[in-house]
Amino acid sequence: MVLGLEPHEHDFQEFKGSPWLVADDGQVQPHFVIALSKQVSAFVNGGGGRVFLGVDDRGQIDGGVPTGLKGGTRAWLEDLVPHCVDPPLRQCNVFEVPPLDAQSRIRPGHAVYVLDLPSSDEAPHQSKDNRYYLRIAGKSRPMGNVHVHDVLRRTRHPQIVLSRLGPFGDADLSDADPRGPVAFVQLRAYLANTGRSLAHHVGIELVVPRPFAGSEVRRRMRDAAESTYSQTPGEVTFFRYHPTPIFPTQEVYVLSTWVAFHRNNLALVRSGAALGWVIYADDAEPVRGARELRSFQVVQKGCSWVGE
Repeated sequence: MVLGLEPHEHDFQEFKGSPWLVADDGQVQPHFVIALSKQVSAFVNGGGGRVFLGVDDRGQIDGGVPTGLKGGTRAWLEDLVPHCVDPPLRQCNVFEVPPLDAQSRIRPGHAVYVLDLPSSDEAPHQSKDNRYYLRIAGKSRPMGNVHVHDVLRRTRHPQIVLSRLGPFGDADLSDADPRGPVAFVQLRAYLANTGRSLAHHVGIELVVPRPFAGSEVRRRMRDAAESTYSQTPGEVTFFRYHPTPIFPTQEVYVLSTWVAFHRNNLALVRSGAALGWVIYADDAEPVRGARELRSFQVVQKGCSWVGE
């Protein structure tokens, strides 16, 4: 693959000859770490790319870099590259390409080193000279203020949040149950895309403590035909997959749930029992949250009616 490289530098490819790293006396160049950190900062702050050590500006192997630098060049670079920028990189790779045979352009005891630097979700990363760099027109250049702010706003995954959770109408008060009065409260959830990426696949789980989701609640949820539910010890979970993508800045209704209050669970309300949720959006990390039931005024009224 190294022999087949196109002989041009661009935003995703940089060649550095062996003298960039190794001085004439065989020692590491005194300013190599600072120079390396600029290149690493530029690639990971942009779209990522590769730096080839031991390849000249024409894309030709120049004999390669000694493999024994600092006790082992590859291991040294693997330790150096992630920590030459701030914050340190979570991922990068260092590949060592040794000579294939006696006719290889790489000298014995030498290798071409390929630094594979993917675009970083934690950008911007600062170089050792306290600047931020970016690949622009095939060069690693200092970032201006507008570039820094643009990278800070950059997201890789959709950012879906629970934007609203509140009652739909008044409590449904019933004294038909022989076990005592029951107040049914319907809560509606809305999601919003606060990021800059389209969310293709979105789903939500509303997690109701088991004492608040009896048979009548589950019947009402089945009749609504919005969700599927599962039960675990102490909880009932209602899940709904949103049928359409959610665009940046868009807010959508996603799911309602019923919650029942009766004399046997009023103490749980007073102790802070909460309705929980888990939001799934493409390959982003699930977003979890919870809100105490007593924080809703309609729940307070329903519980007061049951208590009286």
